[in-house]
Amino acid sequence: MVVLSTDRLGARFGSRQVLRDVTLPPCHGGEVVAVIGPNAAGKSTLFRRIAAILPGPGDCRLEGVHDSDRAVAYMPQDQTGTAVLTVFESVLLARKQVSGWRLAAADLMEVDRALTALEIGDLANEIISELSGGQRQLVGLAQCLVREPQVLLLDEPTSALDMHRQLEAMRRVRNLAQDTGMLVLIALHDLNLALKFADKVAILSGGTLHDFGPAGEVLTPENLAATFRIRARVEPCSQGKPHLIVDDAI
Repeated sequence: MVVLSTDRLGARFGSRQVLRDVTLPPCHGGEVVAVIGPNAAGKSTLFRRIAAILPGPGDCRLEGVHDSDRAVAYMPQDQTGTAVLTVFESVLLARKQVSGWRLAAADLMEVDRALTALEIGDLANEIISELSGGQRQLVGLAQCLVREPQVLLLDEPTSALDMHRQLEAMRRVRNLAQDTGMLVLIALHDLNLALKFADKVAILSGGTLHDFGPAGEVLTPENLAATFRIRARVEPCSQGKPHLIVDDAI
């Protein structure tokens, strides 16, 4: 089983320190870890450091990895597409980048499976650049899933989706983690999605790790006030499930 941890990860853009000494406790395959925090907290930068896209101090450790070249898949926030490719072609290209360039029937089946799972099979022949923002996000998710990674980094993958699509995408990711042993780190702004689907929550604030642990232990009024500057509380709804209630801004 894959295990990811970081030791004092940092990153700098010019003279500005955007990530500072972020040490994540071990995150295990099969878990969904929600990474939350206000704007400019360092969530995207953390993902890019883990994906080895950005240089910087500190270490990212992966244990139990079968193939280091395809262990991590990263879906960035910006899904703007300009290439004249169909949805099917773009997802197949993502698949072939990690499976070699000889085309096999299994590759076509995996692309079909990914599109069907995300309910976008009807978009297979559409041009990427002509899709809506939400549709491009789902295609980006399919491009990650078809690589069959052991660690999946999703940077705000639900921001352009309607509520139905958000729940379906999160449920699919949750089931994949449980069924395949994949570790999923997912940046979210909707804290109720984190409560509903995440095993652990990491709160970033000002480029540092503010807290980490089970959602119910981390999403406290004190943490929410200190990092998001809101008065909020987690209470059981009528079905007994935890729900975040925001009372006011601070």
